[in-house]
This record gives sequence, C-alpha cells and structure tokens, in this order.
Amino acid sequence: MEVCPYVYNPCPTDGEIAEPFVVFDHEAEQQQRAKRVIAHLEALQPDQLIEQSIQFFKWIVLYHTTECNLDYAERLLKFFHSQGFLQQKSLVNSRKKQRTERYMVVFTMVSPVREHVFCKTYNSIRELKADTGKKPSQITCKPTSELICELLTN
Repeated sequence: MEVCPYVYNPCPTDGEIAEPFVVFDHEAEQQQRAKRVIAHLEALQPDQLIEQSIQFFKWIVLYHTTECNLDYAERLLKFFHSQGFLQQKSLVNSRKKQRTERYMVVFTMVSPVREHVFCKTYNSIRELKADTGKKPSQITCKPTSELICELLTN
C-alpha cells in the first residue's frame, strides 16, 4: 500500500472528511476521479482556472507521482494542455538520470489570486528543462549566497 503525502484535488468537499478506502481497479478509479475534477475545472472562471493550473503544476513538480495517481495526473495534464496551460510540461514525472542534487530552483508564479513561491532541487539541467521548457541558455543562475541575501532584503 502506498501513501501519498498530498494529492491535487480542487473539488470542494462540503466540509466532509473522506473515509479511507481500498481500491482494486486503480485505472477505473483514477479515470472517475479525473472526470470529476475536469468537470469541476471546466466550471471555473478563467482566473480560478489559472490558479488551479499553478496548483496542479506545483503538485506534479514537488511530488513524484506514483502508480496510484499517474493516470489521474496524466489526464489532468492533458486537460490543462487543451486549455492552453502548462504547455512546457510534457510529462508528469521527469526522468532522473543522476543522483547528485545540484541545482536549487525557486519558482515564482503569479496568478490573479496570489503569488506562488516554491522551490525544488534538480539533479541536472535536463530535468529542469523537462519541467520548465527552458533551454540552458535561458536559465538565470545565481549563487546561493546572493539568493538568500536577496530574499532577506525583500
């Protein structure tokens, strides 16, 4: 059994806490969850949809999506692509070829609702390119000492 630390689910729950349950047909269950979430996302205003696209991006970048959510996440990524969002992100999980963490990336994404700031450590520029779609020449590098000082002064 796998426990996911966080699952992207923008659907309102009406204050009810969902009971834990066991699912034996993972693919069908993931398809149903994706359909419910997509129906909810289609009903949102454009500003809210932008906010949800950022929340979804944050989820698939920060958490490795396992088999229990992979089909679900792929369907949602396909939906966001159809709406013109997250075009740079082609795969839910970026493939890691190296084990040494080398690059700390601070993402700053602004939606009409609020600003999102989060960071992830990457092992290679190739992984970073898979998430952002940026070529190595388009990536701005700063020494960590400058970054921390800049954050403290703002």
